Amino acid sequence: MADKIDEVTAGEMEMEERKEPEFVRFNEGDAIEGILMIIDKGMITGKPIVRYTVRRADGSEVAFIGTNQINRKLRLEDLGHRVQIICTGEDPNVKRGDNCMKLFTIRVSKSRASGVSLPVRVEGDVIPEITDEDIPF
Repeated sequence: MADKIDEVTAGEMEMEERKEPEFVRFNEGDAIEGILMIIDKGMITGKPIVRYTVRRADGSEVAFIGTNQINRKLRLEDLGHRVQIICTGEDPNVKRGDNCMKLFTIRVSKSRASGVSLPVRVEGDVIPEITDEDIPF
C-alpha cells in the first residue's frame, strides 16, 4: 500500500483549502458579479430562505440570501450563467419593522458561461436548521 502512495504525482498531492463563501448583505450601491454556482434552500429562524452562491472572476465565492425580488429574477436555469446583482436602493413604501424593501437591478447572461465546470448545484429541499441543541458546548 505504501508503494501506491509513493507513486502519486506532485499535482495529485498539491492541495488547497476549501473555504466557505464570504457572506454578504447588500446596501445601496453594492454589486456582485460572477457565475451563479449554487442555489440552496434552507431555514433561518423557522422561515424558509434561498441562498445563492456566486463565483467571482478572481475565483472567490460569495453567498447571499435572496430577497423576494432576487428570488423572482434568478431562476434555476440561470445556474452556470454570468449574473450581476446591484442594490439600487430601498422602497420606503414597503417596510417590515424598521427595514425597507431593498431594490435590485439583476442582469443574467443569455447563455451559460464558457469554461464553467458542471454540475452547478441545487441543494436539497431543506437544509436543517441549526439550533442551540446542535452546538456541542
